Amino acid sequence: MGAFSIAFDTIIVGSLALPWVFLVIHLFFSNNELRIGKLLEWVSKQNQPAVAGVLLFALAYSLGSAVSRIAQDFFDDDDLHFRVSNYLFRVGVTESSVRTDVSCHTLPAKSAAPKAPDPLAEKRETFKNNNPDCTYTGRWFVRQTVDPITNQLITAKWISEQEDGAEEIFRFQEAAVLLQGTDATEKLRQFHEQIMVLRGAAFNAMLAFSLCLFWWVSKFQSPLRWAVLLLYLFPGGVTTWNHYRGHPNGPPFMEFTLLILAAAGFRLLWQRRARKKGALQEPQAQNERGEIRVAYLLLSLFLTVAAFLGWWATQVLYDQQVIYSYRASSESPVKVIMLSPK
Repeated sequence: MGAFSIAFDTIIVGSLALPWVFLVIHLFFSNNELRIGKLLEWVSKQNQPAVAGVLLFALAYSLGSAVSRIAQDFFDDDDLHFRVSNYLFRVGVTESSVRTDVSCHTLPAKSAAPKAPDPLAEKRETFKNNNPDCTYTGRWFVRQTVDPITNQLITAKWISEQEDGAEEIFRFQEAAVLLQGTDATEKLRQFHEQIMVLRGAAFNAMLAFSLCLFWWVSKFQSPLRWAVLLLYLFPGGVTTWNHYRGHPNGPPFMEFTLLILAAAGFRLLWQRRARKKGALQEPQAQNERGEIRVAYLLLSLFLTVAAFLGWWATQVLYDQQVIYSYRASSESPVKVIMLSPK
């Protein structure tokens, strides 16, 4: 029970991944569904709840650990950007852009002199001077200008420097707050767990929505249905190009996810196309997976958006809590004077 409480958020994320895992089995391995049912029935007949519980825990924890890492990179990957003329198109809402905005708006006033030495004073001053108006860096398209001397993109470089500066300052503040102990950081721990769960839930819901979208589109016979693959092929190709050109040493989580989804969609569309053509020879094969209802597609989309907005709000609360906690403990320490009786 103790191990379950420690890995509670990871177990939740792994459990939320089961719907899209079952969708994968149903769509691509439909012939093995009966075998899975027989396997579960055989496990229940063994009357070994402890062994079954350990296996389920290991499965959920392993799946949750993998999904959590991929979702973390997915929500803070700067590889999804491309340039058209003088405009840079990029993902606006990322963990770095949210943290940069929160860090800028929570900077103390210049008149508020700290009562204790601040190791971040110089970095914080540089961070503020680079963006005195707290312009939001998480914009979906940015107009770029080229420096005639260095021939570099000024706007994109400025945004990258701001996000890197906010990341460096925040990590120092977070480490300093966490060193205060578990009792003082209980609220931070709750926010962090919520971030992991909501981020994993949004990622799992996105995967389920993608599979439902391919399943729903595959029932149409128009050639335009193949256009849905561009929603995954184009960003997958862009992120792959930027990843191996910029920092190839990191794991390509987003690139892998988008390209795998595109491959899964292509196979599903092609299989349904082949079955429609061979309907006269195989009258039952074309309906073996049934048809998906539009309500399921809309439900998965709603869950994706809801979990994403929940993660966004919780990420803001967590960043604010870390920054204010650090300021309360280091910049304005409260001294308690103990008076001994005479």
